[in-house]
Amino acid sequence: MQDDRYALLSPFLTEARRQRFEEVLALRSKWVTVVTEDLFDPHNISAVLRSCDGFGVQEAHIIEANNPYRTSPGVSKGAYKWLDIKRHTDTASALRKLKAAGYAICCTTPHTDDTTPEALPLAQPVALVFGSEGPGISEAAKAEADHFVRIPMYGFTESFNISVAAALTLQTIMARVRSDQEIPWRLPETEHTRILGDWAERTVKDADGLLARLRSGQIQSPGPEGKRP
Repeated sequence: MQDDRYALLSPFLTEARRQRFEEVLALRSKWVTVVTEDLFDPHNISAVLRSCDGFGVQEAHIIEANNPYRTSPGVSKGAYKWLDIKRHTDTASALRKLKAAGYAICCTTPHTDDTTPEALPLAQPVALVFGSEGPGISEAAKAEADHFVRIPMYGFTESFNISVAAALTLQTIMARVRSDQEIPWRLPETEHTRILGDWAERTVKDADGLLARLRSGQIQSPGPEGKRP
């Protein structure tokens, strides 16, 4: 069935919002995805999602083996509305699904055979896995890893906060991805309609009710210069 949500809802968006959707979508990518494993602090998961949005990562995976997914609105600033968030309850299963989809599993943790964000191979899509605040990456995640990634540090502390580590890693890797002309990092056009529909549905007030009325013919969509909320 054809996704008609954006076609129906776009007249209820301002011209500026429609233009912004197009601008952001053109720079979105799934070549890099982020996986958080059992984070318990909603501030941290919210900051990670905000970094995903800010660096143009469209998809995030949240593993909730023991801790439920919760966000902190003041930290996330609504970033989750613009992302495709996939929730999982088992680490091994989640990472194997990503492998089957073509992703290299990259666990962010010091390891004897680790690499850095500057040197991580990017010839195939990568899933960056960030572990829980206390124990870090689980043994189940390590068992599925294709690469181990660490951020070089020069002080006394052993690691960065999870949200800082995610931001630093994404900044470096996304810059590398975007500058590499051999990497097809942009979202395929086949996904554009669905994503635009999601964004419009999360923006327009009472989108579900409005869509139902538009589809049933109870109301007509305004023209390009029609009234908008």
